[in-house]
Amino acid sequence: MTTDNNTVSGLPAEAVEAYEQGLALARASGDARKIEEAAALFLKAAEAGHPMAQCNLGFLHTIGDGVPVDHAKAAGYFLAAAQQGLPQAMFNLARFYVAGSGVKKDLPTALGLYRKAAQMGHPDALYNLGIFHYSGDCGAEQDHAVAAVFFENAANAGHIKSCYSLGVCYSLGHGVEQDEVQAVAWYEKAAAGGEVNAAFNLGLYYYYGQGGLPEDRDRAQELFAAAAAHGHLKAEAALASLAAEKEAAEAQYDVVL
Repeated sequence: MTTDNNTVSGLPAEAVEAYEQGLALARASGDARKIEEAAALFLKAAEAGHPMAQCNLGFLHTIGDGVPVDHAKAAGYFLAAAQQGLPQAMFNLARFYVAGSGVKKDLPTALGLYRKAAQMGHPDALYNLGIFHYSGDCGAEQDHAVAAVFFENAANAGHIKSCYSLGVCYSLGHGVEQDEVQAVAWYEKAAAGGEVNAAFNLGLYYYYGQGGLPEDRDRAQELFAAAAAHGHLKAEAALASLAAEKEAAEAQYDVVL
């Protein structure tokens, strides 16, 4: 749910109050959560021009929570909020234009909306632009240097996937000078945030003792296990390999004794 209150100046007090009441009902737990009532309050505020209410109502119509699924209606609410300068609405609408959901597929329009949201510091928009420029998708020119800048801006805002992607850029020297110490630093941040690919890659660095890290098979095993617990297949294979190594080492130790 969108909660930013920086764009509500000039709105009727009733609209602001309806939005805040709706938000409280939508965010409540258990029986206190009354999403149908929240949607009705968002609608009241949205019709009065409240951008966050418009964005939240669009989200509810996207997932069918308290209101019917209606992507065309959701797109309309996102557009209304985006026209008032709400970056989350720009981002949501851009995703619709990429997918052709609720609107006709239009990649240039989507890219423009992502750029507007990114200029306002929206981390997910920055990340998506990084992905698009890294791979040349969504009509963006493939440019690893541009991608790395987007990833860094999002990563500095705490965006976990961007921390991982920036780590990949430093690992491979894509768009930046190859620097495995920097790669490890970004993988550490991403892994701490639960990014399983980062945990796996960090495990490899500990396994081989690279990127300024000591060779530490036990730490590598911990990281592989953390990634494998989320279904990471390469991490599962790495764990099996480590187990086989330890078994072989123990067997050799027994023979020497």
